[in-house]
Amino acid sequence: MRVIQVGLGFWGADWANVIATSGQTELVALVDISEESLRVVGDAIGLAPEKRFTDFAEAIAATDADAALVVVPPHVHEAVALQALEAGLHVMVEKPFTTTIAGSQRLIDAAERQNRTIMVTQSFRFRRGPRTVKRLIEEGALGTIEQVYGRFFKDPAFTGFRLEMDEPLIVDMSIHHFDYIRGIFGLEPTQVRARSFNPSWSRFAGNASANVQFTTADGAEISYVGSWHARRPHTSWDGTWEIHGTDASLSWDHNTVLLYPHSNVIGETVFRRRALERPGDVLEFPLEPLEREERWGTINEFISAIEEGRQPETHGGDNIRSLGLVLAAVESTKQDGAPVDFEKFLREGLES
Repeated sequence: MRVIQVGLGFWGADWANVIATSGQTELVALVDISEESLRVVGDAIGLAPEKRFTDFAEAIAATDADAALVVVPPHVHEAVALQALEAGLHVMVEKPFTTTIAGSQRLIDAAERQNRTIMVTQSFRFRRGPRTVKRLIEEGALGTIEQVYGRFFKDPAFTGFRLEMDEPLIVDMSIHHFDYIRGIFGLEPTQVRARSFNPSWSRFAGNASANVQFTTADGAEISYVGSWHARRPHTSWDGTWEIHGTDASLSWDHNTVLLYPHSNVIGETVFRRRALERPGDVLEFPLEPLEREERWGTINEFISAIEEGRQPETHGGDNIRSLGLVLAAVESTKQDGAPVDFEKFLREGLES
């Protein structure tokens, strides 16, 4: 697939190397407002100078592209992705989808009008850890999930727009974890409560720590705490999770997935597929093998879906609900942790 990449910031430079070397894509143009970024990244990946543009429209006109990868700051995702769709290109857009529910729906509608695919690059979904957890949940190993506890603590050395965002953790990082709740754990929250804050040592202008609680229509409770300026010890980027169901509990921590059966321990420890028995009637599960993982898995899903005439797993119509959880959490922080009715919040967002 022939791809134009728009945006060469903190994450864009790395994305350019992935697109240029994935084996499934050909990078036919780079676009950025900074000529210096175009020079540095273009030279690093060996892209000819005539394939570097400061204007997206010129790049579209000069190339026979199939798709665009949008890696610009979130507040311009909508404008750039819409330009790509209206030019007849399929679109991959970095998370978060856009900054509003209405803006995301406009892109979904535009993709439908143009008969094109729009996919949000929730690359964390395509890791071995979450795929292993997803398989176990879908096989019914946990029974009905009633409680989930998630923790995320990191201290990345970011520069640029993230340091100036109002809610950097929730909007730019927790979108991955909130997407896990839906796409990996299979839970759809109907109520959101959140509070965000900063410790004295934070270098972020906006709040980069948060406590968030979700409730589903069935009464499942999900508690999440995270920080992007955390003191050690740190979690993995996936976070650390405990998931408690009626039949078993699951622990997922630094790519170790453990199952704790509540009953029928003999049957579970003897017969559970792919399980490794550990002391204390605990089952450990080797991670699912993946031919292509993370961003390479995202690309594979995008191309496969287009070739097969189906929607990709993280298509816009699905991801708008993951974005909605993020924006609902932000809204709750503005109300000092007051509960937000998620379905009502979505409806009002679409009508705004």
